[in-house]
Amino acid sequence: MSNDNVRLAALADSPVLKRVGIKRYFEDDAAPTMEMWRKERTARYGRSELKLSSEKGVEEEIIADVVVKHFS
Repeated sequence: MSNDNVRLAALADSPVLKRVGIKRYFEDDAAPTMEMWRKERTARYGRSELKLSSEKGVEEEIIADVVVKHFS
């Protein structure tokens, strides 16, 4: 089972993210928790309407203010 209290924030101290850069969608204290993400993602499975992306073969949906890409 997931650790529902964990905030899904990027690890800013990661050497890789320091090297390539980081695009933050949320401040660390405003990031969704694992519980919020899990419940929202599960509730939308098969129900949400996907929108075509500008990338070929990619559709997108927004869950908890995060763009989720579906590759086909």
